[in-house]
Amino acid sequence: MWGQHPYRFRAGAPTSGTTDAFHYYYRELTGDFDVSVHTGSIPNTDSWAKAGLMVRQTLNADAENAMVRRRPNGEVSFQWRGDNGNDTVSTTSDGGSGESDVPNGYISADWLRLTRSGDTITAYRSTNGTDWTQISSIAPSTIDFAEDAYVGLAVTSHNGGTLCSVPFDSLSGVSPTANRDIGDVSVAGSVSGGGGTDGDPIVSTGAVTDVGSSSLRVAGSLNDLGDAASATVGFEYRQPGETWTQTPTETLGSTGSFSRSIDGLASSTTYEIRAFATASEGDTATGTTVTTETTDGGGGSQPGGAAFDPEDGFATTDWFDDSVTVHRVTEATVSAVRSAFEASGPRLVVFETSGVIDLQTTDLEITNPYCWVAGQTAPSPGITFINGMVQVAADNCVVQHLRIFRGEDGGAAEGADPMNNADETSNVIFDHCSAFWGRDENLSVGYDSTNTTITNSLIAEGLDEPEENSNGSLVGNGASNVAILGSVYAANNDRNPRLKDNTQSVIANSLVYYFDKAIMISGGAQASVVNNQYLGRFDWSDAVIKGDGSVYIETNNVADPPLNGRPFCSTSQLNSRPLWPSGLSVMNTNEVENHNLAYAGARPADRISHEQRVIDDIASRAHETNVSDPGNAPGIPGTEDEVGGYPDHGSSTHSLFVPEHDLRGWIDAWALAVEEPDANPP
Repeated sequence: MWGQHPYRFRAGAPTSGTTDAFHYYYRELTGDFDVSVHTGSIPNTDSWAKAGLMVRQTLNADAENAMVRRRPNGEVSFQWRGDNGNDTVSTTSDGGSGESDVPNGYISADWLRLTRSGDTITAYRSTNGTDWTQISSIAPSTIDFAEDAYVGLAVTSHNGGTLCSVPFDSLSGVSPTANRDIGDVSVAGSVSGGGGTDGDPIVSTGAVTDVGSSSLRVAGSLNDLGDAASATVGFEYRQPGETWTQTPTETLGSTGSFSRSIDGLASSTTYEIRAFATASEGDTATGTTVTTETTDGGGGSQPGGAAFDPEDGFATTDWFDDSVTVHRVTEATVSAVRSAFEASGPRLVVFETSGVIDLQTTDLEITNPYCWVAGQTAPSPGITFINGMVQVAADNCVVQHLRIFRGEDGGAAEGADPMNNADETSNVIFDHCSAFWGRDENLSVGYDSTNTTITNSLIAEGLDEPEENSNGSLVGNGASNVAILGSVYAANNDRNPRLKDNTQSVIANSLVYYFDKAIMISGGAQASVVNNQYLGRFDWSDAVIKGDGSVYIETNNVADPPLNGRPFCSTSQLNSRPLWPSGLSVMNTNEVENHNLAYAGARPADRISHEQRVIDDIASRAHETNVSDPGNAPGIPGTEDEVGGYPDHGSSTHSLFVPEHDLRGWIDAWALAVEEPDANPP
């Protein structure tokens, strides 16, 4: 049994070399200190996984620091970086072995101690927490800290993408108040447990979302109550150097997430924001300070993720709240996912595994309504389906941050999409999906469906063998209120998208690259086509938009090659938008390419090679243009083997702390973490 105030750390990535990557639970101390802790078993995620006590000059990845560390084999030694950006050395390395006071530079133990006396840092070990053996003492000539420095607990798995869970207890000499990942970690770490030595709560600052010119939303997580029965939580914000302003608070009787909108901010202004928690016994902790900047109020891409949210189209998520059932997918298998997809009742599907799931030419369907699939919760590199189809066959569903690569063998060619929603479904959202290698279309909208939204998706490389069709999307007959926003169509010969009879669609801020035909619109159909970018067309036998329907067009751009007098639209044109989602604002056309290449697809900050290849091809205009035979367009694959075959990116696992409060804020924070390279999960 652990002693008083145990903690459990989960962390991943290395802490060595000239930069570090680990999870840190700390506070800033002035002057001398004497800190000790008992460590539990350290999983062997790597032979150089480590846990221990650290003093650190700054929270930068390359900062001067010193750490008394324990490895999975029980060996305790001392490491340090003498100055910012220098190599890390230790009592077990050539550069630091001369500083060791024990044979071979290490000694087995499970108690660790780190002290500062003046400018001298000393590391100790013990087998009982009472009798201490000095490992090394580092003089200021070797490492020289300022008066103020950060001191706390550190854990690293030394294996990117894999978490290392380590228990600590009996911490004395420091009461940490904040925790965060340091450096570039593949999987976010966390800390939980019995609070600090004085029963302090543990609180973390999460992601900042919905950033506007005068407002934003910030998330936080109460990871532990310490010794208290409840805690008051909220946020503080300020412009750098000014006095903190506190938001309204709420009281939590258990651990969980919380969030708050902050209004009345100045536009184009940098703000610092941090979560705080005050336990009912009076102990207070603050989370890491997060810096963000409000927009200038001029529209366009918002900082902190893609410009379009899942609800920016016609579909809504009003049904989703904290009462939904959470289904955890712990194995990268068809049966595990199918069980969650086919469950009943309002539900959230989260992933504690990543991996490639072979559908073996079958269809994987969401068969019951009220299902939100949060692929962003999977550890790197996410969930990828191959060799089949994912279909939403129910109302009120959201599918986010998934990949699907159908392929030549992915089932019958008739209707062989990688992803779609079924006929007559309503209120369906596809957000940040990657759909490749369809044998009909890649990502389509069902016949007679209503309120379907496709946002921020990468729809690419419809197969182009003679018996197949290289197509982007089909909007089926009678589909109403379809919105396709901020997405990329790449290397699809046709149907980018195809709007069939009596449909109603909005296509805005999308990018179409390397194509023959963009929009074909049939009789009785209406569309608003606004601020889209069309690049690298390889045949000019038809207009970019053609057919018998009616289209409102506004500020679309054609380049590489440009129109040069050729027709953009040959169908009937409207003088005003026939439909438009309420409150939707769009980017200027000249912003579309950079934005969409940065944010389209399943995990823009964590792309696999096939996704990155397509994005790079667009950026470099890699495909030929103006070819003489559009039916055999170079750059559009006939089979998956022509572009490297099915993905095989391996898998990893992690454990998710799913909060009882503010589930929507929690999944939004996970979404931001796979959209922005510098964002951390909640």
